[in-house]
Amino acid sequence: MRILGVNAGNGVLVYPMRRHLVANFEPRPIFKTPDDIQWKLNFKATLLNKTFDLYNRGNNEYLSDIDAVISAPDCGHSSILAYSRAKKLSNPKDNHSFNVFIQSILITKPKVFLMENLVKMLEMFTEDQFRETFPDYQLIFYSESVSAWGNSQKNRKRLVLIGLRKPHFGENISKIQYHFSNLYMVNPIQTCKELTWDLVGVEDMEIGHVRENISDIITLYSGKKLTLKKIQKFWLKNPTLKRWPVKDRNFTTAPGVYRNLDNSFPAVARKANRQFNQEGLQLTPRELARIQGVPDRFKLYMDEDRLGFCINKARTSVTKTPPYEIGKWFYCQLKQIKDYL
Repeated sequence: MRILGVNAGNGVLVYPMRRHLVANFEPRPIFKTPDDIQWKLNFKATLLNKTFDLYNRGNNEYLSDIDAVISAPDCGHSSILAYSRAKKLSNPKDNHSFNVFIQSILITKPKVFLMENLVKMLEMFTEDQFRETFPDYQLIFYSESVSAWGNSQKNRKRLVLIGLRKPHFGENISKIQYHFSNLYMVNPIQTCKELTWDLVGVEDMEIGHVRENISDIITLYSGKKLTLKKIQKFWLKNPTLKRWPVKDRNFTTAPGVYRNLDNSFPAVARKANRQFNQEGLQLTPRELARIQGVPDRFKLYMDEDRLGFCINKARTSVTKTPPYEIGKWFYCQLKQIKDYL
């Protein structure tokens, strides 16, 4: 099986199928680490390419006979956070990573592809437009909570698009479509406590379970800065509060500043440092990874001499990606149809 990642970040989405991964094209600088060490920790010699010129096929022999492309292009064009800043949503057709995804399908012609994004994308690039763009593919659209795949973030709703190449599967297309129309949970959903109970009260640099110093100052929202110690004190005085209240702005809660309570399902994981646990402490990269379904064997780059940088990059690596369970489900389905690839 030959699988190509396109905009797969530092690899959470393609990690379940790493033995079959021939390359990942990742033109977005947000995932950059020194000498691509974050990528190499988990994928060793598998190619990570920063540019995307598939038309130059002579130097890209590894791109031939691709069985599957798996991609998660930028979703900022459709996000509420982007709307809150710009007061409008941008067009995905103007987004470079989305165009890279389209280019990868049209040129490599994989037998199967998966694209993950925000559901709101379909308001700007419709199902009919996808069908016009990929006329050789039978398309399956999912707009579901990620809990449908077995991730515990019940309020995280995503678009997952599956494409099946009709000329390749021929008369077997209905049989293949049946497998990818079979949506199920690959993991049981869990509360915050069930996900992270063994991480409470300890830090472990080896697995990326480390956070900033309690005396550090962070910006909660525009103009509001506090030490992490004061933030923790506030959370502990308000043991049932989930979102940080605001009285000096037009909004009633600070956007993106929340706490996961032990007996609740986790809120949507973000790369920002304004997410907290039951004890009022910032969520570590490993806590966020657990919420995203990422197994502990997925290594996170840590360097004591650049700890702040590493914590930020690790948070990005495990949150700017679809939940792990989506990739795991996709790989399970690929194995079901391997004789047809």
